[in-house]
Amino acid sequence: MKVFLVSRDTFIFLFFLIISGLFWIIISLNKNYETRIAIPVEYLNTPAEIELMAELPTYITLKVKDKGTTLIGYSSRQFTPLTIDFNDYTAYNNSDEWSIPTASTFDKEVKELLNPSTQVLDYFPPAIEIEKKLLSQKRVPVRAITELSYDRQYYPSDSIQIEPKEVTLYGYQEIIDTINWVYTMPIIASQLKDTLLVTRSLQLPAHCRSNPKEVNVNIPIEFYTEGKQMVPVTVTGVPENLQVRTFPAEVEVVYMAGFSQFKSIIPADFTVTLLYEDLIRSNNNTHAVTLSQYPSHVLKPKIKPEKVQWLIEFIK
Repeated sequence: MKVFLVSRDTFIFLFFLIISGLFWIIISLNKNYETRIAIPVEYLNTPAEIELMAELPTYITLKVKDKGTTLIGYSSRQFTPLTIDFNDYTAYNNSDEWSIPTASTFDKEVKELLNPSTQVLDYFPPAIEIEKKLLSQKRVPVRAITELSYDRQYYPSDSIQIEPKEVTLYGYQEIIDTINWVYTMPIIASQLKDTLLVTRSLQLPAHCRSNPKEVNVNIPIEFYTEGKQMVPVTVTGVPENLQVRTFPAEVEVVYMAGFSQFKSIIPADFTVTLLYEDLIRSNNNTHAVTLSQYPSHVLKPKIKPEKVQWLIEFIK
């Protein structure tokens, strides 16, 4: 009985202690307090042609006053960032520095973020000081960095297209004077069998920026098939009183071509040649021929046979 009574009294004591503690907390939280809360700041449309000479604050700290219950809610709240849009400060384009007062600039936005009962007592920092330096600019072409592999019989059907082909580069004069082009971030793809269209940012030197910041890269790819053309052998540099005959007079050119241009390829697109000077220096009557001209969209051209026999005749 003694143990039971002791434990019962202890339980009753603890119960009322907890209840009284809860009442004390509730009463305390209903009183007004002052505290500080931090709200993030974002900067929009920073001009590419300027360099900010100092880091701008990423948070605005507010000194606020309200009931404890309200202030506790702020401690775990994710606030929507306040914004500074440089497009709103075009009047300062010719100024090297200017000051943005935080209280008057953010007052309306802050009131929308906080409870109506919350009083804002102060802003830190009281102003955002902006110091800038005008950068030099230069138009430079863009080159793509690629690591590509293709599925069987698939190849690029044309050169890589970059849009825009040039960008405006901003930076210190001594830096951009040494730059003749800029590269994209690497484009890596494998087993391609269709046209690849990607957007890539640019690899820029330190303290430089560009407009635009990204370019579109188009890598046209199509299926290639084998084609054949019979092309006459042309001997160049032959004197007027001589004639050179080759056997055979025509050779076969075997190549790979994209399906879209396959039907437009004709024998006249190819030129197979022999040099007369090479023939007269030769110790035998056979010589290798050269494919001196063929369409740029043709791949892996080969001549069959690679060598022909030749004969010089005098013209009466």
